[in-house]
Amino acid sequence: MKNTFVVLVLMATLIALRSSSCKKESITGTNAVITGFDGRACPCCGGFMINFDGETQPYKGNFFLIDNTAAALKISETENFPINVKVDTTKSDKTCGNNFIHILKLERR
Repeated sequence: MKNTFVVLVLMATLIALRSSSCKKESITGTNAVITGFDGRACPCCGGFMINFDGETQPYKGNFFLIDNTAAALKISETENFPINVKVDTTKSDKTCGNNFIHILKLERR
């Protein structure tokens, strides 16, 4: 009886710890528009701009900055913007501002 109780408590503790573990927020298979490169000169700027509301103009609407490199996203220097994409994202680990995201998967539409 005592062993069964210990096993049940241990299992309940493990389940509670696993379900309360830290998880990054993710956007799965979301349509988006990469509107161009952020050329502003500030400490928390740079990278490509992406908008999830369908806005095609740079710096307009509610846009985020992408912390992936152009090579990682397979975007060339001569690319024409805007680029319609479908993406899986997560919040970036960058501590500089909260508007950076990291692209996990990108598919052009």
